[in-house]
Amino acid sequence: MLPVLEVAQPRFPDRPGQVIDTAGSFDPIGVNVLKQRLVSLTIAAAALIGCTVAASPAAYAASCYGRTCSNKGPKGTGCDADSFNLRAFVLKGGYYELRWSKTCHAAWIRASGAGAAGASAVIQRVLLDGGGGVDVQEERAVAVSKGQLDWSNMVGTNYGSYYRVCGTYFGFPDSTLDCSPLVYQD
Repeated sequence: MLPVLEVAQPRFPDRPGQVIDTAGSFDPIGVNVLKQRLVSLTIAAAALIGCTVAASPAAYAASCYGRTCSNKGPKGTGCDADSFNLRAFVLKGGYYELRWSKTCHAAWIRASGAGAAGASAVIQRVLLDGGGGVDVQEERAVAVSKGQLDWSNMVGTNYGSYYRVCGTYFGFPDSTLDCSPLVYQD
């Protein structure tokens, strides 16, 4: 059988008989206080950094929402920061992207002219009537020459709506609109 060794409790040399608690109750130079403050500062810094990272720049940059965005440009209002394509269409005269900003709750079209004369397009926010037709509530237009890229002003709403994109050749005798299917966005 092995002998059991006893370990003596450490004692502080300036105070005879005082036992130093190895768990840290005796702290002659304040190391534990410094550790607690360092931990607190680290947590506070992490919280500040976390809040900064979690909030998107688009949330701070957007200057309108819904109806207040109508007939304003997506870049000037900051609505383009979080935008994405709902759908893309090839219609008369060009390629059209139906863009949406969740932060601004607004839509617009980005058009690129493909035809020889370029493209003219409109974005329409529509209501469905009882007979299967559409009632145009609001629309914004954009025209681009061949090889150009441009976007319309926005059509904003505070509720879910149907949108469509209509395009035609720019300055061409056949100027009838070719319209996309309806796209609902809430």
